[in-house]
Amino acid sequence: MDSIPYTERRNAITMNIDTDTPEGIVDLIHECNMEVFNGYENHKGLSDDTILNKLDQFVSLVRTNLQTENSIIVLSGCGTSARIGALVTSIEACEDDPVIGTKELQCIADTYEHVLFVGITCGLSAPFVGGQLEYCLNNPQKFTPVLIGFNPVSMARRTHVSKWINDTTFYDIALRMETTAGALVINPIIGPEPISGSSRMKGGSATKVILDTVFYLASCNNMMKASEVIEMYRTAVGTMEIEGQDMATVVEQAGECLLNNASIRYVGSSTFGIWGMIDASECVPTYNSSYNDIRGFMANDYFRKNLNPEPLLSFVSPALHEATPDDLSKTFENLPPSSIVVFIDKDYHLQKSLVEKLQEKGHHIVWIKILSTELFDPNSNVKIIDLSKCIPSTDVTMQYSLAEIILKLCLNTISTGAHIMKGKVFQNIMIDVRVSNVKLFYRAIDIIKSLAGVDYQTAERCLIQSIYQTNDTINDKTIDQHIMAVASNHDHVVPIALLMSLSNCSYTEAKLKMDKCPIIRDICTGTNRSST
Repeated sequence: MDSIPYTERRNAITMNIDTDTPEGIVDLIHECNMEVFNGYENHKGLSDDTILNKLDQFVSLVRTNLQTENSIIVLSGCGTSARIGALVTSIEACEDDPVIGTKELQCIADTYEHVLFVGITCGLSAPFVGGQLEYCLNNPQKFTPVLIGFNPVSMARRTHVSKWINDTTFYDIALRMETTAGALVINPIIGPEPISGSSRMKGGSATKVILDTVFYLASCNNMMKASEVIEMYRTAVGTMEIEGQDMATVVEQAGECLLNNASIRYVGSSTFGIWGMIDASECVPTYNSSYNDIRGFMANDYFRKNLNPEPLLSFVSPALHEATPDDLSKTFENLPPSSIVVFIDKDYHLQKSLVEKLQEKGHHIVWIKILSTELFDPNSNVKIIDLSKCIPSTDVTMQYSLAEIILKLCLNTISTGAHIMKGKVFQNIMIDVRVSNVKLFYRAIDIIKSLAGVDYQTAERCLIQSIYQTNDTINDKTIDQHIMAVASNHDHVVPIALLMSLSNCSYTEAKLKMDKCPIIRDICTGTNRSST
């Protein structure tokens, strides 16, 4: 266990979250969220003085860069780290390529005299970011590198990747970062995720709090310290506990919705709508869910007004232009019966006509109330989660930042709870993860090995056979080729491999059993293994 990074471990708090009630699921996730600030076991979280001092150093670096001509700040990450840090560009398949990472940084930084580079990788593991940090360290006259992650440097990834010359690993780069003057490593130990390895949760939240705190302070004229801002975040997140019962009700509805093949839709405006889109987008790689299970939509033309006028094809994610429909009522016209539409907004009354049309069709309506004093008709049959009461009085910028983090945590809880109730989680392990990069390939092997009680070789063989949908043993392909093959295989790769290991059966036999099993979790409990 000592060699397993904290970000990949199982959290003792949620060990049996899959059998808990909706209320229990919400409470357990909230308890884990507080570890972001309080730390994990004896380790330092965001509220620790050592980390706070590093945040103040980061603020100084950002402020200096903002005041220096011909300078730029670059935020980079993969998967959740990129969604939180940069939003627009997030390609998980590139996570294992340090060469692409370096080339992209060179292209962006070419015309600037000084670059403050912020590399974000929750597990201190992404070679894409590692290659960029290495380039920064090799060119200190131009680059100031900052590394954000949530493991000790000693637990940084030591696995070699084929495209990194001289057998360099992320550990080598993290160690250089820690020992190089002028470089900065910010790595509070926030502990294992509520669902093992799901860094979209605590890792994403801690990343947002760090970035928002630093850029807020760097842009202010007051003399506030990081400690004061972090305490505001800690208090706001802690106060979410009072909305636990209402959140649990929505989690239960959302779970029943997915079990009955209905859909969940988030609708929001401004940055609140963006967080709905981010939460929805993360469910596909995390739980191998259908793209249509949970989706986020913007209620206005926010992107057209606030992003630079670039051609739509320049965006990597089609969600940015597909998610701004002119008429949401037409978009939702063919939603499956008893779907859930979650409105995320300050001004609920602006969506009243749409709500009435959706209710006429029998859909459930939820309003996550944020920064709003709007009164509500108690007979409207709309479920309200009132997050406004969690936000203290402060300046407008800080209020929006606090609102966004508690909204993120609320949405994470709803979508995670829904997938738990659908059976996508066993104990606190996401057993239907999509194997989209090297990290997830090894994670999948560990899941099979742990739950089936087989050796590494057996777990790896079953996973590879499931990837290629074959009963034959495959020994002539690389891990990179395995990852590429996953892209064309939309089956439940890991659950089928797990069933092969548990039942000592072929791929074909396991696939037939899987087709008869609507709840993935039943594989682990033995319910499905008697099927023939």
